[in-house]
Amino acid sequence: MTDEPRDNQQPAEDNRESAASAIFAAIMREAAEKARPNDAQSVKRDLNEDESLDEGEGPTPAEPTADSDDALDPPPRAAAVEYQRIRRVNRQPWHRRQTARGTASGFFRTTFVVLLSTGLVATLLTFFTNPESINPAVVQGLELVEADLLASAGAVVTATPVATPKWNYRIGIISGHRGSDSGAICTDGRGRVLLQEVDINFSVATRVVANLKAENYTVDLLDESDPRIDNYQADALVSIHANTCQDFGELVTGYIIAKPEARPDHGEDAFLRECVALNYGALVPLQRSYNLTDNMTNYHVWRMIHPLTPGVILEMGYMLADQEILTTQHDLLAHAISNGIRCFLEASGAAQDAPSANRSAGYLVPVMVTPTPSRRY
Repeated sequence: MTDEPRDNQQPAEDNRESAASAIFAAIMREAAEKARPNDAQSVKRDLNEDESLDEGEGPTPAEPTADSDDALDPPPRAAAVEYQRIRRVNRQPWHRRQTARGTASGFFRTTFVVLLSTGLVATLLTFFTNPESINPAVVQGLELVEADLLASAGAVVTATPVATPKWNYRIGIISGHRGSDSGAICTDGRGRVLLQEVDINFSVATRVVANLKAENYTVDLLDESDPRIDNYQADALVSIHANTCQDFGELVTGYIIAKPEARPDHGEDAFLRECVALNYGALVPLQRSYNLTDNMTNYHVWRMIHPLTPGVILEMGYMLADQEILTTQHDLLAHAISNGIRCFLEASGAAQDAPSANRSAGYLVPVMVTPTPSRRY
């Protein structure tokens, strides 16, 4: 009888425990429901931060809308964390490629800057270093070392003079009257133009330019009123013309050459004049004439070019008496003028006691004699 009351008490205690468990479970569900929106917001914030870092790196998952199931049931935080981990792993190769590309471009950029800086420094040192400032003992020592090396190799040491490279010479060739007027003309009985000086001049001038350029000289073909003539600086300037077609009632023939009247009679202009005259007369079957005019000695170009530019004006022949040569022998005329210019550039300051031929170069070197002109008109 005493055991029955105990059995009745046991179910009552079980009922109380079940009720407490149910209450605790309800409290936990309520807490979970309250915490779930915060988790969803945290997941969304993490996703937005990840997308801002990886903007432009491929497709991003679409944000859930109010009508979607994700809005009602946000993905668990563990799934979002796993999604971020996968994206980070996938983007690592791209970062490695970017790093490698940046390193390679930086290396080439640095190499280019170093080479450019070295070239600039070497150029500046070359231009601004006075060779005389170098210790003569150092120069002598270097020469001895070079001589020993050559002697050990069985070579014979000889001093070789270094000539100025031809491309370093600048020559100006003026095609007389080109770009300005026709120059002298020859007409028939009816006044029709048969021959124009400007055409003869241009044909010969272009051939002279071609001859000299073929030998690597720097040559400018200039017009009569070329703007480049103003303060023009060159090693030589030759203005090519043909003389009048006027009938003087007697045979007037020959070539004429003149330098600026204001220049010294024994200077570079005079030597250029004699070089061209001698070589022109050696090849062209015409006599030299000294019928100078003011248009030659006070040629307008002489007032424009640089004072240190040697210049001459050449009248190749008379368009009436020498017409056959002036119209059919342009190659010969150009070759003769080219030889005269080469004589001046290569033999300047080396005039001989008598005219001599430079057989290797093919031109004549004149005696420095200044002819006395006699004016006729």
